Amino acid sequence: MANIKRLVTVALFLLICILLTFVTATATANGDSDSATAAASNGDSDSASATAATGDTDAAESVSAAGMEISAAGKLNLLGLLKGVGSMADGSPNLSVERAPTRTEAVVMIVRLSGGEAEALSGNWSSPFCDVPEWAKPYISYAYAKNLILGVSSEMFAGARVITASEYITMILRALGYASGDDFEWDKAWILSDEIGVTGGRFNAETRSFTRENAAEISFNALSAKLKGSDKLLCSLLIEEGVFAEEDAIALGVGVIDDTPVPLAGVPWKPEPGPEKAPDASELELQVLFLVNKEREKAGLTALIWQEELAAVARAHSKDMAIRSYFNHINPEGLKPADRKRAAGLVFVYSAENIARGYKTAESVVAAWMNSPSHKSAILSEHAVKIGIGVYGVYWTMNLIG
Repeated sequence: MANIKRLVTVALFLLICILLTFVTATATANGDSDSATAAASNGDSDSASATAATGDTDAAESVSAAGMEISAAGKLNLLGLLKGVGSMADGSPNLSVERAPTRTEAVVMIVRLSGGEAEALSGNWSSPFCDVPEWAKPYISYAYAKNLILGVSSEMFAGARVITASEYITMILRALGYASGDDFEWDKAWILSDEIGVTGGRFNAETRSFTRENAAEISFNALSAKLKGSDKLLCSLLIEEGVFAEEDAIALGVGVIDDTPVPLAGVPWKPEPGPEKAPDASELELQVLFLVNKEREKAGLTALIWQEELAAVARAHSKDMAIRSYFNHINPEGLKPADRKRAAGLVFVYSAENIARGYKTAESVVAAWMNSPSHKSAILSEHAVKIGIGVYGVYWTMNLIG
């Protein structure tokens, strides 16, 4: 009898193991696991995918497999622009993104964004303010001398006071070379920052809550903005001044450097001359389809089937990113790739999305995607059955479902 009980117990244990293995395998196939493959195939975690391939989003190896993308604050920290306030329990920097930034913290960021930190710390700068702590004097004095900031009075800076969205945007615009009073009004600074693609319509006169994460998002977007009266981007200036390396900027998706497609780090690249007569979007889309299926054929996979409804979703996302000046799988309303597909009435088990910006030809964008492991895994997924591509200007979206 005891032997029978032991056999029954062992059998039940084995059955549970088999069931758990089956559930895990099924979840992985459906893009719900925490594996790197699931991150690329899920579509809701594709912020990890559009990375090294485009230079316009996060580095794939730096994004969690579950689809949590690096925040703007995290990217700035990796670029050395945001140092944080101590460390978390796991040793990572405490970026304290949930609280409101102070005026002094804002100035430190602006000085770093303007490329002036080394000069500020090594120079002999002065300001009329008598309420500045010793550690902050180089930053505030430098910013004052460079007309990046003003005080609340002739002698007071009020650095401990929290800063408003419009005040912070004003500092950002000054770092880009714009002058308050001439180019914009400080209490309506978001009007100009929206126009140049830094704030995307997120802030206005009704904005009451402004956090360090908000400030980080604005700062990160400013890196891809042009300096006033120039075709040079702010990130290009900082790269020239040695604030951070170009390959780091590319890996973290800072943007399109000097209006040219961002090359892959470590991959030889030269500007494309471009065709005499650019093909229209439908031709580009079909060219991508052809090239993707060639790659799948090399890998021994079946060709993907074009689905016009899926392409319509891709076109809409490319157009939305271009018009509203953002570059992300998640739109300003928080909708993810799978959300947009479901809203269009599409039914699927597997979903993925690759995006790119700045490329002129189908060959260049597919080559870039194929040189990124996470993009490549989506393109060569055994679970993908249908494809839709949408091109709008220099914005590319590839949608896959199965």
